[in-house]
Parts: sequence; structure tokens; C-alpha cells
Amino acid sequence: MYCAKCGTECLPEFKFCKSCGAPVGANGSSPSATVTTPQMTPQAAPQVAANVQAAAPYQAPAAQAPAPPPGMVPVLYQAYPGGPQQVYYVPAQNVQAHARAGFLESLQSRIRELASTDKLEGFSLGQTFSETFKRHGSDAVEEYMMVGSSRTTPPIDVVETGWPRPWMFFRLLMLFVIAFVVLYVVWKFTANTPLVPAIMIMGAFAVPLATLVLLFEMNTPRNVSLLLVGKLFVMGGLAALCAVSFEYMFAIAGKVPGIVEETAKLAAVLLVVRSTRYKYELNGILFGAAVGAGFASFETSFYGLVNAFLPTLIQGLQQMQAPQAINAAMQSMVDNLVVRGVLAPFGHVAWTAIAAGAFWRLKRDQPTSPSMLLDTRFLKAFAIPVAMHTLWDASVIFPNLSTVVNICLWIGTGVTTWYVLFGLIQQGLRQVKDMQQAQLQRTLDHVEAAILPQGAAAMQPQ
Repeated sequence: MYCAKCGTECLPEFKFCKSCGAPVGANGSSPSATVTTPQMTPQAAPQVAANVQAAAPYQAPAAQAPAPPPGMVPVLYQAYPGGPQQVYYVPAQNVQAHARAGFLESLQSRIRELASTDKLEGFSLGQTFSETFKRHGSDAVEEYMMVGSSRTTPPIDVVETGWPRPWMFFRLLMLFVIAFVVLYVVWKFTANTPLVPAIMIMGAFAVPLATLVLLFEMNTPRNVSLLLVGKLFVMGGLAALCAVSFEYMFAIAGKVPGIVEETAKLAAVLLVVRSTRYKYELNGILFGAAVGAGFASFETSFYGLVNAFLPTLIQGLQQMQAPQAINAAMQSMVDNLVVRGVLAPFGHVAWTAIAAGAFWRLKRDQPTSPSMLLDTRFLKAFAIPVAMHTLWDASVIFPNLSTVVNICLWIGTGVTTWYVLFGLIQQGLRQVKDMQQAQLQRTLDHVEAAILPQGAAAMQPQ
């Protein structure tokens, strides 16, 4: 039976409805109402269904990864594609160092691709400069520098093909530095004005000439004389004067010194060296270094005099007595010379060495032709010194750059420049080694050609 009030099913012995508590009859029916079975109309069914909310399926809370130990970071390792993955915890500094190493390796790879050079092998700064501070007698010095003529050029068979160990450059650098310091100290005590040009020349020429001698020692074939190096040095100075004159005459040239000056220096190299006798890539590197050293020396003299000494002197004469004005101008020039001297190895000498070395990689023992200057391999390598020069002089284009940014640019361009230059030197050493092997093979062929016919004749029956 069912309750007449709510329709709940009740047992016969119930006196009250178990749902609503309404009384039911003694036999299970209400005394005042007949028991009726409630009917669910079709219209009420959707309403009931709408009032009943379906229970959402149970979802377990997501498991949280355990926190890594202090100073450790998780690294996902997968031995092969599609294989199982395992999480390892490694020190954070190791991950950062690996990321930096990967970035540097990628950057070096791109630079080598642009310069068409290989990764440095067997190179060590400690071994390369291991002879720098050792004692060498005066006879060794004279013999070391007397090279390049037909009588003093060693045969290709005995040329060293490993990384050279230069030492002469350091002695020349110390000679110039000592002379510069002595002249400056004497001037401080005597205030003798005629010492000013000597101090300027010593300060401007010291580091470029020492860097030139360093690359002179890297020329292991020893087939370039000091006379030719001197001619290129003077031509480099002439190129500097011409380039600076054009930069002051045309405003656009002053905004792109990398293109103007690097082109002028390479033109000076090609104008002086037209002989096909110099076939080694190391020769081209030396030729470029000579012109670059002359350019750097004359340019530093120009800036020391025109940009430092004279402006300070003119301004000082308006505010103080002549001796004090000369002293201030002298100090300004010395500061300028010292700064430019410290930065000189990373500038013009190395830039022009790269440009000329890349050109000699194509020229070798052939006459110079315009097609070589348009060769893609040369143009890509030539873009490196142009780009390094442009970044070095970024303050010319962007005068508001801070000192910190300029210093970072100088360090970055200097390291990149010498990385490329050492790569070219390594290529030049390999060229010498290949020519040695070719010479040895030709010698063996001649010996076999001279011996075998005689042996064959001896074996013929009489």
C-alpha cells in the first residue's frame, strides 16, 4: 500500500508513513482517504530529472612532483627517441655552464664557417709563448732577423710546421716601453718641450710594431725580408693619412670607418706586393699586419697630437700660464697614447692581417685579379674585420653609448678577431706541411725514375 499524502510505499503493519508521518488506517489505509497509487505524468518526468543532479565522476588529485634538493635542478634524460624517460637532479651551476658552453661552441662554429677555417688543434698559449722569457744571445737575434733573401730563406723541407714559439716581439716591446718611460720621466723633471715629439713617437709605435714582429715570427717559411715589411709599414701609414683625409672631407665616410679604412689598407697591400713569389697564406697575414701596424702607428700619432695635445694646450693657455698648459696637454697626450697602446693588438694590425690572409688563401702564387676580390670565400672572411672595426667604433655612430658598453664591445671584438686570426695561421701552417709532403713526393719520384731504369736494364738478359 501507499501513503495517500506522499505516495510512499508502506507495509501493512505501519500506522504512520515513514516519509511524511501521516497516519494510515489500521489496515494500512487512511480513515479519511482511499489509497491511490500516484501516477507519474510524462510532463513531470523531465522536471524530476532536472531536479536530480548527476554525480560527477571521482578524480584523484594530481600527484605533485617532489621538490628538488637545494641547489639542484631536474634534467630529463632519454637514451633514444621513444625510449623511457628518467629525471635526474644535477647542480644548477653545471646546467648553466653546459648552456654557456653550448652557446660559445655554436658561436665559434658560426665564426669558423664565415671565415672558412677549422677548429684550433694543438694550440696552447702557454706553449706558444714558452720561449718569450728565455734568454737568447745577440747572435741568435741577428740570425733570427736576417731572413727573406735568396740566400737566407730556408728550403721548404726544413720549415717548421708546428705552432711557432715567438720571442723577439717581447724584446722589442720592452725596448720601446723603456724608452717611452725614460723620456717621460726626463720630461717630468726638466719640462723640456723638444721631448714631446719623441715621447709621442715612442708611445704610438711601440705596441703596433711589437705586434707586427709577433706575426713576423709566425711566418714560418721565413721568406719575407725586413725591407719589404718596412715598405708595407710606410704604405700603411700613407693609407691611414689618406683614409682619415677622406673621412674628414666626406661625412658619410666618417660614419662607416670600418669599410673605408679596411678597404684602404687592403688596397695598400695589393699595391705593394704584386710578385707571385710569395705564395703562402702566412705571407699574406704578415703583409696585412705590416700595413695595419703602420696605419695604427700613424693614426695614434695623429690622435695623440690633434685630439689630445693641441686641444688641451689651446684650452689651457686661456685659463693658466704656458708651463701649466703644456704640462696638462702633455699629460692628456700620454693618457691617450697609453690607452691606444693597450688596445692596439686587437685593432688595425689584426684586422688587416685577417683581410690579407683571406685574400692570399685564394691568390697564392697567381697574379692578383679582380675575380679574387669578388670571390664569396674572400668576401665572407673580409666581412669579419669590417664588422669588428665597425663594432669597435660603435661610439662614432652612437655617441651616447656608455663606457661599459664600449669596453664590452672592445673585449668581444678583440677576442673574436684573434680567434679568427689564429684559425688562419693554422691554415697557413697546414699549407706549408702539405707543400713539404708534395716536395718529398716529388723527390721520391725523381729518385725512383733515376734508379728503376738502371735496375731494369741490369736485369735484361745479355
